[in-house]
Amino acid sequence: MYSAIQRNVHRIHYDQAFAPSEEHPDVIVQGPLHGAFMVQLMTDCIGDEGFLKRISYSNRGRGVPGDILTCKGKVTKKYVQGDEHLVDCEIWIEDSKGQNTTPGWATVALPTREK
Repeated sequence: MYSAIQRNVHRIHYDQAFAPSEEHPDVIVQGPLHGAFMVQLMTDCIGDEGFLKRISYSNRGRGVPGDILTCKGKVTKKYVQGDEHLVDCEIWIEDSKGQNTTPGWATVALPTREK
């Protein structure tokens, strides 16, 4: 369905008989869907008061039907720049085998905590 929404008509995303002819084990998850999952990871973590400033990722593996893709992340830096309180994060997606298929990073701005 995501392939149709993105208007990507490449058959590797929806035609199970065709995908092996392109050396895929099955139809594959579109790369932009991995990115959408990572954006959701970050926006869920920062909540309504946070702001996703930057995000970047690189598709290095593929997801196929039945595979469980798990988004993970960790904080790598907290700092103040101007009047913004920023947090840099390393983010990634792991497949069912625990392999990092989609490494990335993000920067978010968070509200300050009142003392």
